Amino acid sequence: MADISGFVAYPASAPVIGESIEAAVEEHARHAAGPRFTTWKESEVVGQFIGTRITADIADRDILAADITRLNFNVTFEIGFAVGRRKRLLLIRNAAVRPDDDAAALGIFDTIGHREYENSNQLAEILRSAGEIAPMEVGIAAPNLAAPVYLLDAMYKTDQVRRILSRVKKAKLSFRSFDPNEHPRLSALEAIKNVSQSYGVLVHLLPADIRDARLHNLRAAFIAGLADGMDKVRTILQLSYDPVPLDYRDFVTTCFHPADIDAAISEFATDVFEACQTRRVVVPEPSTFLAGLNLGASAAENELRDLSTYYIEIDAYKRAYRGEVRMIVGRKGAGKTAIFFQVRDRIRQDRSNVVLDLKPDGYQLLKFKDSVLHLLSEGTYQHTITAFWEYLLLLEICHKILAEDKVPHTRDRRLYEPYRALANAYASDEYVEEGDFSERMAHLIRNITNNYQAKYGDDGSRVLSTAELTELLYMHDVATLRSALEEYLPFKQSVWILFDNLDKGWPSRGLASGDVVLLRALDDAARKVQRQLERHRVETQVLIFLRQDIYELLVEASADRGKEARVSLDWSDADLLREMLRRRFVFSGAPLTSTFDDIWHQICVGLLDGEESSQYLIDRCLMRPRFLIDLVNYCRGFAVNLGHERIEASDIEKGLAAFSDDIVRDIGYEIRDVAPELEDVLYAFIDVEDLLSGEQLESVLLRGGYGGERLEKTKEVLLWYGVLGILRVGDDVPQYIYNLGYNIERMRGIIRKESDFLYSINPALWKGLAIMTGTTRP
Repeated sequence: MADISGFVAYPASAPVIGESIEAAVEEHARHAAGPRFTTWKESEVVGQFIGTRITADIADRDILAADITRLNFNVTFEIGFAVGRRKRLLLIRNAAVRPDDDAAALGIFDTIGHREYENSNQLAEILRSAGEIAPMEVGIAAPNLAAPVYLLDAMYKTDQVRRILSRVKKAKLSFRSFDPNEHPRLSALEAIKNVSQSYGVLVHLLPADIRDARLHNLRAAFIAGLADGMDKVRTILQLSYDPVPLDYRDFVTTCFHPADIDAAISEFATDVFEACQTRRVVVPEPSTFLAGLNLGASAAENELRDLSTYYIEIDAYKRAYRGEVRMIVGRKGAGKTAIFFQVRDRIRQDRSNVVLDLKPDGYQLLKFKDSVLHLLSEGTYQHTITAFWEYLLLLEICHKILAEDKVPHTRDRRLYEPYRALANAYASDEYVEEGDFSERMAHLIRNITNNYQAKYGDDGSRVLSTAELTELLYMHDVATLRSALEEYLPFKQSVWILFDNLDKGWPSRGLASGDVVLLRALDDAARKVQRQLERHRVETQVLIFLRQDIYELLVEASADRGKEARVSLDWSDADLLREMLRRRFVFSGAPLTSTFDDIWHQICVGLLDGEESSQYLIDRCLMRPRFLIDLVNYCRGFAVNLGHERIEASDIEKGLAAFSDDIVRDIGYEIRDVAPELEDVLYAFIDVEDLLSGEQLESVLLRGGYGGERLEKTKEVLLWYGVLGILRVGDDVPQYIYNLGYNIERMRGIIRKESDFLYSINPALWKGLAIMTGTTRP
């Protein structure tokens, strides 16, 4: 024990914390027992770069003790660095100091655990026993050459953020990412797994006046620290003068101009390619099967390399692949994007197919709406946005053909002349030079905005003629472009247009009628392009992927949309969810012939509160695959970090608490998109009972400020999102929207018919809202 040494990191911004820690270290030093600790104040930093000196001190010692009472960039970076170096980690929190409000929203430290102290004597005692801590089992993943980069995305897709993503794509760097719009909190386990399998890690820091900047920059600090500790190629972009502390100023590349971003990512890409070719990654053997278990990513974007290996070809996928539907709708986390990628990858295996995989950013569309479309009359509005979509689709089909046939057309004399004609028609503007779809779309929107402002100023009363609209929208001779395209496409088998991400990036004020028109106009434009191409005997398929609630708004605003060819992506079979997990277990090393029960009993306790444990978790995932993967990963994370060979009941309890916090935020964000005035409605249920009569429910909502005219809408929203279910007399379990095929009319019918029933709060939310159940009621 005497040979074990440690380093203590803490924020300097809270003097009471520093005073307690310094006193505790001094008191601890007077005892012979326990590891030897020093603090950052004792580091030899005179004449040296502070950040480098401190990370060197951490690397030279066995233990990092870090205070997380008040989170800051330095300490969060140092914790990540210590985890990356597989150091023993002791997180401490001063119970006498008001905790950081952002700690729960951050999520990083949920699965690591911490010790609390109130004074220096208590902390000294904790430090004396620190030598008993085992190094974290981080479960290092195999290197991912298919997607060698991990990057941190931002909640708000500003021009700088969008340019970062675009330049990474242009550099031909396949990547995985953390997107706070998909997951409200970053788990340490997920960050560790993604950084460990990467050759390069890219994060950016937001200026303090950007919403969500503090949480974003703390995520960036942890991820960058992990990358440093694991010796990955690491780049930190600072998108202004602030907010990096001086200690770490030399770790970042400051970007004031788009050219700065371009140069930084160019250098980063070069280093990553070199690392892929020269670095040999040694993957340590996990100590247990559970520690080595890899469930894949819950977001399909992050598991493109492996998804096809364990993907279940559900009916919705088969119908989409056969071209029987044009809209795939489902709840967030139901697997829409997985179908998007599976259909895309399978169709484009045949090089004679033209496949557009388009992911427009809602931010760009709303910027277009706010800058130009709001100036147009109601009659001109829909026509303009439909023409915009049609033009954009034509350009993207041309772009895809020209990119994919750049070499083949030189080898096939049939293609040469039509290809050159198409290239000449398309390359009449700088649009062709932009890096990816996001940038090309942004450039087109900027051009339209500038044209309108130059010609008409802020005149919103003007009704534009067809000729004026054509001049406003088009940078090409569209007739020539369409003619060249129609001449070339007969050499192709089919054209597939896939749209995803249409339900992302909407403003916090929720969707307005004009926003829904953007979606309706896309559908109209896609139909028009499809008809035009099919007249020339070019098979054309359109697939639009939408969140279920956004689709319902589209239906309400479109009287003829009830006949739309669509498929709902519903998961109501618990055994199908078990099969999804089983395939991931097998991919991670379980025997191919193993049943789910064989594997589950090996990695998890069998019963929990008298209920079979896998069903217990399934009942708390709102029947969404992404949520179930996240929940099992949380439980696994606690088990691995605590050295358990299988997931114990205590691990499930802790994992469910962390997961429930995520779900409360997730569902709140979903509700906000369509009913912003109800974004915080879930918090009205804090400390209430899990079963409520109609009168009790109305009382809860009234106290929360959701009574009066909003009462009925609020109840329906809560039923629609699965927050509330119905427990009828004589039933053992409540019925939620997903048990009824997501049919709100059936739910309404039960409520009208039944005179005696109770509203049940979904158990997925119990921990996050401190709901009182039979075991917690006083």
